[in-house]
This record gives sequence, structure tokens and C-alpha cells, in this order.
Amino acid sequence: MKQKSNSLVKRWIFNVVILLALATLVLAAAFLIIIARNYRMTVERTLSNQTGEAAVLEFFKSHAGENGENFERAAVEYVENFSVRDQLELWVIDDHGLVVASSSGTPQLRGNQMEDYQAAMAPGSGGSAFWQGKYNGQSVMACTVIYTLQGSHSTVYDARFALRYMISLKHINAQIGRIAVLTLIVWLLMMAMVIVSGFYFIRSILRPLARISQTASKLANGELEERVAPSGRRDEIARLGQDVNHMADEIASADKMKLDFISTISHELRTPLTAIKGWGETLRDAEKSDPALHARGLQIIIDEAGRLTHLVEELLDFSRLQSKRLVMHKERMDALAELDDAVFIFRERAGREGVELICASSDIPATMLGDPARIRQVFINVLDNAFKYTPQGGKVTVTTEFEPPLVQLPPSMTTQKIPIQLPKELHVTIHDTGCGVCSEDLPHITEKFFKSSTATKGSGIGLAVVAEVLRFHDCVLTFESPPGQGLAVKMVFPLLDAGEKI
Repeated sequence: MKQKSNSLVKRWIFNVVILLALATLVLAAAFLIIIARNYRMTVERTLSNQTGEAAVLEFFKSHAGENGENFERAAVEYVENFSVRDQLELWVIDDHGLVVASSSGTPQLRGNQMEDYQAAMAPGSGGSAFWQGKYNGQSVMACTVIYTLQGSHSTVYDARFALRYMISLKHINAQIGRIAVLTLIVWLLMMAMVIVSGFYFIRSILRPLARISQTASKLANGELEERVAPSGRRDEIARLGQDVNHMADEIASADKMKLDFISTISHELRTPLTAIKGWGETLRDAEKSDPALHARGLQIIIDEAGRLTHLVEELLDFSRLQSKRLVMHKERMDALAELDDAVFIFRERAGREGVELICASSDIPATMLGDPARIRQVFINVLDNAFKYTPQGGKVTVTTEFEPPLVQLPPSMTTQKIPIQLPKELHVTIHDTGCGVCSEDLPHITEKFFKSSTATKGSGIGLAVVAEVLRFHDCVLTFESPPGQGLAVKMVFPLLDAGEKI
């Protein structure tokens, strides 16, 4: 079971934990990317809001002079008047790419060393560009905007300059880092909860499964008294344990039936064989001048041989039942004729055992579709069972009736064409005055090997064969056993109409 447990745990880890971890990591990464992108867009909007073109051009036109002779002084004054210099760094770059003014001192950079400046100067850029990278060891974002300062109509002055706004991303990156750490902690806590709850769940499954597996192994090794202890739960595993216990009960019951069957069959075979052997030796050693002794011995040998034959036939039928090879061939037949033959067979036995056999049968044929030999076997098995349980001086009664009852017309009406409802069913009841069957055993009376009394002769498969044959013929079989009134076996046979074809 340990290998099974390891296999289930590994499958759970690979199929659930790893896939869930990968999926949640991808979601966490996507979440962080979205957060970082939102922060970047916020910074870009902050930088873009500083680049009002009209105000910048108006300021430089009014302070740089008509020909730009005071451009550097105007740049310094613009930087000094920059309202958010504590948050952003501002550079003013002239048309030669030199930084002429800066809010944080003179940087050691030229325009050709600034990626955003070069991108903004490129054709088709729209005059602005963003850049993100490292400056003086810090992560920053910069935005360069190109402006064109045109002179008046009386001059030919026309120059371009650029404003570069730069903001530190230190605090933003720290905030993103905190969010990433918090996301990682949440992910780790979630995975820990999944793993702990998963292991607890797997363990809650594997432990009872291990007990069930151990019980099944012991049952397979012949320890039929072993059972799965009740868990007190009401889930599928608890029901599996109940099913295993039920299976164990059935196996134990079948094993007991098997042992009883072997014991019974051994006894049933030994008794007639002993009688045959004993009388054979007696007849061999006896004087041939005693014809009465020879006749009696031969009759006993014949009877016991017939008893053995009947037992062997039952065993063969049982084998066919087990292998689903109980073959039957249906044809048009008279059920009452087969009943009469079976009753005739038992008349001699009734006289020999001191049991009164009463048969009230109709002379009218009961035509049905069935196997004559099997139907006769049904009557023989039921009668044999009745004789086994009926003591000397008892009575076995066989009654028949049609349903609906057959109408007997007086002679004066036999020539008239009067519609008569033909019977649809034949009801046969065989009632004995034996010990009967208790109400608890009555539902099991047709089970294989079942015997209500172990002291009674027989294999316990006669009525099982009866039930199977009647089921094949679509007949109804019921039992009644009122206390102290023996057992009544009732059989209902469907009949054919007079003109019905088969």
C-alpha cells in the first residue's frame, strides 16, 4: 500500500500542486507587470503634463531676445522659476545639443549621449520621446521635448532647443518591490494552504484505503472473519468499506454453504454406496436358494442406484446453472400430463415411506410452451422436497386449477355456440405437512445449497433448479409456510390459446 500511497501523492503533486503553482505564478507575474506598467504610465503622464508648448515658447520669445542672443540667460531663468524642481529635474538643451541650464547642476552629457534626445530629434518622432534607464547610479525616466523658436518676419532667426524632464524611479521601484514581496508572500501562503490541506485530504483518503486494502488482502488469504472497522463517516470510502464487509459476509456465507454442501454430498453419496456395497457383498455370500433375499437385495441396490442417479443429475444441473449452460427447448406441451407422470413416480415412494399422496388434477389438457423434461423435473424436485420434510403419517397434496376457472357446460348446451372464456393460467400447488420453513428462511429457500434443516437429506440445489427453470418459462413461483402447517409451493404456468401458433 506504501507504493500506492507514494504513487497517489506524486500524481497529486504533479497534476495539482505544480500546475497550480505555475498557473498562480503566471497570474502573479501578469499582475506585477500590469502594476509596473500602470506606474510607468503615471510617470509618463506626470512628465507629459510639464510640456506645454505655447507657454514655453512664449517665455523664451519674451526672454531670449529677437535673435536669441539672451537664450542662455532665459534658460537659466526658466529653470530657476520651474515650480516642481524638487520633484523633477529639468535640463535646457540648445540647438547644438549642449545643456545650457539644469536644475541640479551642470550635467556632463551632450545631446548625442541622450537616447531620448536623439529619438525626439529623429524625423517622424513628433518632437518628443521617453527614456528609462540609469543616471548617476539611479533608475530614472526622462522625457525630451523639441521646441522651435522662430524669429519675427523681419529676421531670419530660426532655432530649435529642447527641454528634458527627468524623474527618479527610486520610490516607484521600491513600491513595486513591496507589492512584489507582498504578492510572493500571498502566493507562498496560498501554496502552503493548498499543500497542507491537500496532504490532509490525501491522508484522509489513503488511511482508510490502506485499512480496506489490508482487509481485502486478509480476506484473499482466507481470513474470512476479517472486517473493515467502521469509520463513522458517510462518504464514498465509508461506503466502499461497507461494500467490502458485505462482500466478506457473502464470501463467508458462500464458504459455509460450500462446506455444508461438501459435507452433505459426501453423506448423500456414502449412504447409497454403503447400501449398494453391503447388499452386493450379502448377495455374493448368501445362499442362492433364498429368492426373497436376492429380490430384496436387488431392489435395494436398484433404489439406491436411482438415488445416486438423481443426486448426480442435481449436481449436473447445478454445474449448468453456474456456467449458464442450462439448455431448454420449448415446444407445445401439456403441463398436467408431466405433473401426472411426476406424481406416478412418487406413488411407490409414498407407500414405502408411509406418506399419503393426494392429487386432484384435471383431465383437461393444459397446453403451454415449454420444455417437457424440465417441467417434469420441476414437479419431481418440488415433490421430492415435500417428501423429504414430511414425516411418516403425513400428507402431500397436489391441487390444480385454471384461471379463469374453466366453465363446465351441461350436456343440453354442448351443441350450442356459446362464447367461453378460455383459461390463461394453470395454478399448481404442492402442499406438505412437514416442519415448514420459518419466515426468516423463506426468502432464501431457492438459493443454492440452502437447507432449512441440516438434518434433512438432500443437496440443497433442487429448488434452485426449480426457480431457474420456471424463470426461463416465465412462470411465477411463490412459497407459503404458516406456522405448524408445512410448506405450500405455488406455481403459475402461462397457457396457450387453442388457436395460438408457436
